[in-house]
Amino acid sequence: MAYKNNIPIKKSWGQNFLTDDNTINKIINIINPQQKDKILEIGPGHGALTKQLINSCNELHAVEIDPLLCEKLKNYDNLILYNENILKWDYKEKYSFNKIVGNVPYNISSQIIFKFLSVDHWDIMILMLQKEMANRIISNKGSRDYGRISAMVQNLCSVSYMCDISRNVFHPKPKVDSSILMFQHKKKSIDVDKFSLFIKKCFKQRRKKLKNNLQEAYSRGLLGKYTDLRPEQISPEEYLILFNKIYF
Repeated sequence: MAYKNNIPIKKSWGQNFLTDDNTINKIINIINPQQKDKILEIGPGHGALTKQLINSCNELHAVEIDPLLCEKLKNYDNLILYNENILKWDYKEKYSFNKIVGNVPYNISSQIIFKFLSVDHWDIMILMLQKEMANRIISNKGSRDYGRISAMVQNLCSVSYMCDISRNVFHPKPKVDSSILMFQHKKKSIDVDKFSLFIKKCFKQRRKKLKNNLQEAYSRGLLGKYTDLRPEQISPEEYLILFNKIYF
């Protein structure tokens, strides 16, 4: 535990550490590590998952921003450790993982997801997120929670809700509950950065009709049946069709 290791907890880094063995085991079962796996762990913290993953996979990499926690994590043999900010970590083609896992900080969870959506070198991502964020990601068109991240993620991944995690199994205890989602990468041939900007533009004013958010495409007669729909009325698949129609 953080308070037992004299390592200060830094709220600015969104540090909330798992303390319940049953919950840890549940997450390990979801990850289902295999000896062939090459896994990236985001924010291992005190190693609650690391200590079980390290002997259950072929190769374990971990990115941890806290230098004091890194000193502790160095005790794990064969762990390939990077003392870096995950958002600034240079994810090069030389890194290829079949699984990415992590209890990610709530304040940067969407940025982490967008970072990994823009690269191809992973197969499955299992993340613990703020429950509200998880609901937004898996929501369907027409839902109040449906938005930019829903359309982006569902085009690039098959997403499965796995379970909820109580706030009571963390130290310090966060103000909200968490959920675990599994992302299976579709690896479509999409210019992800361009598509992301397109979706952002579509949802810029979510109460406006699409013709107001995409005025240039509307003036060119490219919106068709979507002209008078609001952003939340259009499915992820339809956004991809519309993107390809406008830009290609």
